[in-house]
Amino acid sequence: MKILDHREEHSPLKPIALEPLPERPLVSILISNYNYAAYLNDAIDSSLQQTYDRFEVIICDDGSTDASPRILQQYQLLDPRIRVLLQPNGGQSLALNAAFGESKGEIICLLDADDVFMPDKLQRLVSAFAAAPEAGLAVNRMLIVDGARKRLGEIPFLHQLPSGWQGSSLRMGAPHFLPAIPPCSGLSLRRSVAEAIFPLPSDLKACSDGVIQILAPMITSIVAIEVPSSEYRIHEANIAAVSAFSENQLRKLDSWHRHIWRAWRQYLVGSARCVPEDWLYPPEVAPSPMTYAYARFRCDPHAKSIYRAVPSDYFRSLPKWYQWFWRTSTWMPNWLFRRSFTFFYGEPRARVAMGRMLRAYRNSLRKSVEVR
Repeated sequence: MKILDHREEHSPLKPIALEPLPERPLVSILISNYNYAAYLNDAIDSSLQQTYDRFEVIICDDGSTDASPRILQQYQLLDPRIRVLLQPNGGQSLALNAAFGESKGEIICLLDADDVFMPDKLQRLVSAFAAAPEAGLAVNRMLIVDGARKRLGEIPFLHQLPSGWQGSSLRMGAPHFLPAIPPCSGLSLRRSVAEAIFPLPSDLKACSDGVIQILAPMITSIVAIEVPSSEYRIHEANIAAVSAFSENQLRKLDSWHRHIWRAWRQYLVGSARCVPEDWLYPPEVAPSPMTYAYARFRCDPHAKSIYRAVPSDYFRSLPKWYQWFWRTSTWMPNWLFRRSFTFFYGEPRARVAMGRMLRAYRNSLRKSVEVR
């Protein structure tokens, strides 16, 4: 049996074949909601105000205890394109699975209940898929906004959006997040690609878009929409607003990465076209960088042993400055590790500011070259 060599240059992944889209495909907008009544109107209104009019909006409420069910029922009465599903609280994956099960669109478009679509989002999406018929995943730039929708920055702010077939560059020793792949409201899928990913793991309660971010580039080519087409809202109720991580939050991050590992491995095992039959698959469970970080937050004396047990491809797949952080982290005292970790994985305002400075520096360099 061939052992999977993490250093191999050529990945065995191949993109799936896609059927042609109709001229005016139906787009299904899937929204999962839990206690986001304060933002829900903005999300739904942004869906209904699209310039492309062949769409449906399927919203699954995950046992909200705020005013969300009442708001959703009002919208369902106002517009027949809206379908509302109500379920007991079970987590985001179950809500998205339910919404996807009710959808009929050739294109699946995800929208977080606290985010917003630009009015031309769907038109740009349909045009992008028409221009790239081999692509089954569309990604778009996003504006970062605060709770009141004041602009803070842009996603991605250091990289270009991924485009084309990325599978040949993905490492096979650990789940690989492409550096600039956007979160939920910047992701859209052709239906056949969504069917290869759904149902999402039922025990993954939050941040279920991580499974899509990992698996979709393993399945299909990507088309990038470089114009900001959605807003990513940072507010006190989501993890993006974290200014200081707690031990409990690190425990949850570690658990989340374990879910991602299992979903990634399950896809490899279940998809015969991905890897040769004689390959030795990764273990069922493996520590991630977050397992090590959780140990550091707990001041675990065995943290360095955990670090050494993390599959090397976890680190190799990260951007260079993240690799630098993890390499140097073993020498940091615990207090410095916590602060550094928060800068790299929290405090989006600080990273946005850094991105602005880097963009300004690059632009000044470009202009100086043009002048010469």
